[in-house]
Amino acid sequence: MAAAKGEAEEQSASTKSRRLRRFVFRSAAGLFAALCLLGLVEVAARIFFEPPAVAQGDPYVSFAELAPLFVLDETGSHYETNGERLAAFRPQSFAARKRESTFRIFCLGGSTVQGRPYSVETSFTTWLALGLRAAEPERNFEVINCGGISYASYRLVPIVAELLEREPDLFIIYTGHNEFLEERTYGHLKAMPRWLSSIQRQLLELRSYALVHELVANRRGAESDGEAPSPTVMADAVETRLDAPQGLASYHRDDAGREATIEHFFRNVETMARTARRAGVGVILINPVSNLGHCAPFKSEAAPGLGAHVAERVDELRHRARALDRADTFGKIELLEQAVALDGRHAGLAYQLGGCYARLGRLAEAKKWFERARDEDVCPLRIIEPMHEAILSVADEHDVPLVDLRALFEAHSDGGIPGDEWLLDHVHPTIAGHRLIADELLRKLVDMKIIAPRPGWTSARDALWKEHFSTLDDAYHARGAARLERLREWSRGTIPR
Repeated sequence: MAAAKGEAEEQSASTKSRRLRRFVFRSAAGLFAALCLLGLVEVAARIFFEPPAVAQGDPYVSFAELAPLFVLDETGSHYETNGERLAAFRPQSFAARKRESTFRIFCLGGSTVQGRPYSVETSFTTWLALGLRAAEPERNFEVINCGGISYASYRLVPIVAELLEREPDLFIIYTGHNEFLEERTYGHLKAMPRWLSSIQRQLLELRSYALVHELVANRRGAESDGEAPSPTVMADAVETRLDAPQGLASYHRDDAGREATIEHFFRNVETMARTARRAGVGVILINPVSNLGHCAPFKSEAAPGLGAHVAERVDELRHRARALDRADTFGKIELLEQAVALDGRHAGLAYQLGGCYARLGRLAEAKKWFERARDEDVCPLRIIEPMHEAILSVADEHDVPLVDLRALFEAHSDGGIPGDEWLLDHVHPTIAGHRLIADELLRKLVDMKIIAPRPGWTSARDALWKEHFSTLDDAYHARGAARLERLREWSRGTIPR
């Protein structure tokens, strides 16, 4: 009887095993058939349909009026910077019909691209153009500076769309410092979870999915009867909060708005990269650098919900630390660390603590606190860490070449802490810093096989750079110095720019 029971159990196990194998086989076959079908659909979509345009509609902002950045001159032979945009941009010009031998580069961004507090003459775009001439003198390179004062990423997206009609070969995009300058409202939008947004971005690379996505979006738009929430309407000209009376006072901690701004920035960078790549135009993304070691936060606030008793204790610790002699750095650190343990979001406390560690030569710890001070700044005039991550993510996901200026400047700074040695203020590089940027871009263009420099070209480049620099008179440098002082006062909210 026991033998019969064992035989029955064995037969039952054998039957279950066969059923499992059949299930696995049928599932694998079904999955394979489905993948083959999807593959055929994708191939057909790529053969018979053009890729849908990358959506240019911005759910966050729109513009009441938007004059083109470049217009034809009186002769019709050249495009020149629109007079209506000269308050933000410097005059530039290029041929309306690009010669076959010309390689045209548009450099987009904010005032750093323009070369402020100086101007285009000492921007990295000028040093880049001279370097390209030295590398391949037989080719015609055009480097067009599209740096707009206080221009954030959402203002660059329509410029990219415009410039696609101007025969570009390459876009160089340097953005991230100006995202919190203008007033915007995000409360009417529900942000898609980051993980779901990432999956959708990957699926949009499939032609078949992109076509279906566009069809569904168009149908929803047609059925909405204008009921969709309206984005913030922006003026054509930049209107920064710091330009308004008591502008700095208008900044307060807003974590929800901060997260929405980060998502908006991510979307804009990705849109520019995908738009250009879909059009067959090269893109280089730049990861910005900012001043960590010699730039105190522009505005600090206590952590939300800090009770009155705790806030008083934090103030007491901060005042006691400030009262200590500068030589008593260890004493200051002890008091400041007690304060930070109570209020970990006060940017000023973090910056003071970073300064103490820097004085002791403990630069790794100093850098950590300087970075926290930057990221907790209630008036963020420097790119914050999640936006660095957004740029790196877009470059990685879309295989876009990246020039990491943050890493470059850190490598040239003590303890990896960029400061006044390379930056004139919170974000604007020195003239030598702009040359460093141009040199790194030239290396990237070599890596991308866009240029093949002739032997000894760096000596020719240095000679051209020296010759160009000698043409800049004292008045140019004086204007830059005066503008720098004004920028510093503006960033501290003491004067309109």
